[in-house]
Amino acid sequence: MARAVNDKSGLLSEEALTKYRIELLVKGTVVIGPQTLFTQDDLARIDQLQTEIPEEQVQEGDAGDSHNVFVKRVRVDPPGRPPSNTNGTAPRQIIELLEKKDRSFALKKVLGASSDYVIRRCQMHRMPPGSFVGIHLDAESDPDFEYSVIVQLAREFEGGEFVVYPSAYEQQVFRPPFGGVLVTTCKVRHEVKPVRAGERRSLVYFCSRRSGANRRIIEGSTGSL
Repeated sequence: MARAVNDKSGLLSEEALTKYRIELLVKGTVVIGPQTLFTQDDLARIDQLQTEIPEEQVQEGDAGDSHNVFVKRVRVDPPGRPPSNTNGTAPRQIIELLEKKDRSFALKKVLGASSDYVIRRCQMHRMPPGSFVGIHLDAESDPDFEYSVIVQLAREFEGGEFVVYPSAYEQQVFRPPFGGVLVTTCKVRHEVKPVRAGERRSLVYFCSRRSGANRRIIEGSTGSL
């Protein structure tokens, strides 16, 4: 009989986690359904805490890529420095929620890690109509980024599809439901298509097995996504 990671929270059995791990290995991206890694209470708590964090508009990424998205920074990962939480108690509480033992165990199984992953960067994204995230590579922000985890926090919006480009001739399109979690490798280019109506909101964090200073060297833009 499969051993549940946490029956109360609805986290998946080890067999189901292994299935997601295989899909991630094969496709580079996997969507984990609602009420698995995050419960309704978890999502409500994240929504409550994020109201305390200041917001900024980002129009240029680390590699000069074009964006139009509103960002609330929870943990930052500047070049030459180790990751650190932003000011206030809300960022710390969000990170603590993400790093809860059962959730970390489940995610570690999906990522196939033999050691624990650390969260190097974490932020909230808000995308009203006209917002988009241009094609980019997460590893250009930090060469140690291995996987990004995207928690969908919005129910009703049009557009805003997450599109991955495994090769020059292939694309994969994802639209996770409310409470769903998209996990993707940071080694493949991707984008978020323009939002046409409603508001797309998500929590995004980047995982790595390395916890030291960001080894990226700034050569031009100081913009950051």
